[in-house]
Amino acid sequence: MEFMSDMLGGADAGKPSLFEIVAQHKMSELLEPALRHVTSVYTHRYPRYLIQLLNWHEEAYAALMLLVERHYLRNYGGSFTEHFYGYKRVRAHKIRGSNTLARADVWGSLVFLVGLPLAKSRLDQYYEAVSGGEAARLLGPEFSQEALGASNDSVAGGTASSGLRRRLVAVKDILKGYFKRYYPHANFVYHMATVVYYIAYMFDRTDYNSPWLRVLGLRVRRLSAADYRAMETRGAPKSSLVAPSNGSVLRFTRNLVARMLSGGLDFLKVLLPLSIFFYRFLEWWYRSDFHKRIQKDPVPPPPMPLKPHPDGIAVPEDQSICPLCEKQRTNPAMAPSGYVFCYPCIHKHVSESGTCPITLVKAGFSGIRKLYADI
Repeated sequence: MEFMSDMLGGADAGKPSLFEIVAQHKMSELLEPALRHVTSVYTHRYPRYLIQLLNWHEEAYAALMLLVERHYLRNYGGSFTEHFYGYKRVRAHKIRGSNTLARADVWGSLVFLVGLPLAKSRLDQYYEAVSGGEAARLLGPEFSQEALGASNDSVAGGTASSGLRRRLVAVKDILKGYFKRYYPHANFVYHMATVVYYIAYMFDRTDYNSPWLRVLGLRVRRLSAADYRAMETRGAPKSSLVAPSNGSVLRFTRNLVARMLSGGLDFLKVLLPLSIFFYRFLEWWYRSDFHKRIQKDPVPPPPMPLKPHPDGIAVPEDQSICPLCEKQRTNPAMAPSGYVFCYPCIHKHVSESGTCPITLVKAGFSGIRKLYADI
């Protein structure tokens, strides 16, 4: 029971459990792929306007998250996902009797919330290009992109007229080799540091759930009832871009845009749970039978049967009798008119007359269908 209490936050009620911290981090990691998917869908519809946004998606996402995270850090004392889960960041050492975030803490948090993931993503992409991709890892270095383009590089190197350029290319290749060799180890240390802090945080050996929070000297705590009351009393946060009104149209327009931007960023905490609910609803809807029933086309009614021709043969009252041989039907086959005969009988009749014997409608061999269940 003591172990479980440690996992759930220990004796400190204001300390979030490890599972809550992991859930918050997972949610933060899912925002970028979700936004990329939406961007790619609309880029396929409007490629002329959105192709550049998709090509520079990571930078555009980082710029967007810089605005969002700065807004929530300044006004709520935590990142966007931390505030969504009811957390805040506090200083481990108080300044002038207060542990709220200072301006340096906000910008330091932005470096690790926005800048570090962007740099890590770019380094991963560069390593993927340098190492040759999956083909080189599965089939060997001779299948890497560098090996396939070695002949082109040698031609380019032979035609280089400047010795300085050759030396720069050699230095670049050396640095690229060091990066290719040591980046996997640095990546391992990066992820292992997070795992070590998770374990230490779970066993209550540290108050920091990540090494980056320790560097900043910040801890993640639950929002208390006093924090919620202070938010209610304060009301909607005011943007720092709003300036005192001086009666000019330009100042009025600037303040209006600043207020709309601040209100839109603040509305994200309502929009996110609504989006998750709507996504879950769509996922349930497309997997349910209701969607299949509505989307399924109605079965059209069967066509009206053709009436017998006065000059054709009569239809027997017993439907198991072949109208041509007037015997019990065997090896049944259906003519294009819909009437059923013995296969040898209808085959012979169609070959001789080319019509249905009952309706006298034109018929061919391709229209005869054998039936494997007698009717």
